[in-house]
Amino acid sequence: MKKLLSLIITALVAVSASAQISDGFYRLQCKQTGRFLTIHNNYVNKDVVSDKMYFQSLETITGFENVVNDPGSIAYLRKTSTGWAIEGQGFTTQGKLDLQITQVGDAYWLWATVSSQGVTFTLYLRDYEEEPGYSYITTDTDCPNFDWYIVPVTGDNYFGLKGDVKVGNSYYTTIYSAFPIQLGSGMKSYTVNTLTDSSCTLEELGDIVPAKVPAVIACAGQDASANKVTPLTEAKGITGNNKLTGVLFCYPVLIGDSERRKSPYWNCVDYDAATMRILGEADGKLAFVTATDLKYMPANKAYLTVASGSAAIIPTDGSTTAISRISSDSRSSRESRGTFTLNGTRLPDNATPQKGIYIQDGKKIVYK
Repeated sequence: MKKLLSLIITALVAVSASAQISDGFYRLQCKQTGRFLTIHNNYVNKDVVSDKMYFQSLETITGFENVVNDPGSIAYLRKTSTGWAIEGQGFTTQGKLDLQITQVGDAYWLWATVSSQGVTFTLYLRDYEEEPGYSYITTDTDCPNFDWYIVPVTGDNYFGLKGDVKVGNSYYTTIYSAFPIQLGSGMKSYTVNTLTDSSCTLEELGDIVPAKVPAVIACAGQDASANKVTPLTEAKGITGNNKLTGVLFCYPVLIGDSERRKSPYWNCVDYDAATMRILGEADGKLAFVTATDLKYMPANKAYLTVASGSAAIIPTDGSTTAISRISSDSRSSRESRGTFTLNGTRLPDNATPQKGIYIQDGKKIVYK
């Protein structure tokens, strides 16, 4: 199955490479190695050493199944006045490196020119195969991995969540992403509305999870293919009274077993069993539980911060409450009334909405 999926993706990217690149969400896959570019940090090092530039925030990962549910594998390419910017998860190349994109056969080169000490270098984004797992900008021609497929996040190159907590016959997960997402069919999202030392209550968000809103997801199935979601460029969705905390990155810097916490690349949250609870199952119910073997909080996940001395298991009480306000920009109750598009644009009071999904007086409305 994995081999078949790889063949499908390869065929897809070969066709997609001939399409015109425009602003949007993409995955970048190295043609030579087959590995996918991911953003696993937001640190950008602009220092040029000899003729190389290292981007420690960029990593490559083998296997579509390993990036299908990773928000860091989804880059937003945006045209600037001087080239292109790669953005995602709080990382951006804008203002640090003006990238150019040139089509070469069925793939692309991403390159830039940089001047240092009176010498101008042409630097290419490449997958440095000699050190598996890392990519950076370089002119080093010893490794010819310059060719990148730039594939829109759609069709077989989808973004899907994996149900990693099973409760009865249902699957759940948590998500924390730097971009908004639209949930697929059969999925629901929740925040934690109330929290005590021994219980919590879920509050339903609907099918839009705004950017940087940590959420619990009720999945349509266990596999990512059952839980396809759509990245959105902007959405001021509904957040409610959220008690969840989110983590974007998990990047400890290790040399052997030794931690290098003073490294500028260090970017992770230590797990504290006294004050943190992660999503899990207890006595057949969805709950937030104490982890037994977790050192760092996983990237793009949500957790509960609890008072020291709280119960080891914080069950949800099974009830949900309705959302009644627009979030993200501190609107008053009066300002939140009216009809809004999903990107937060308010329609005139006398306007007739076209077909689609809108937020009307704080509630999701579908016009057919």
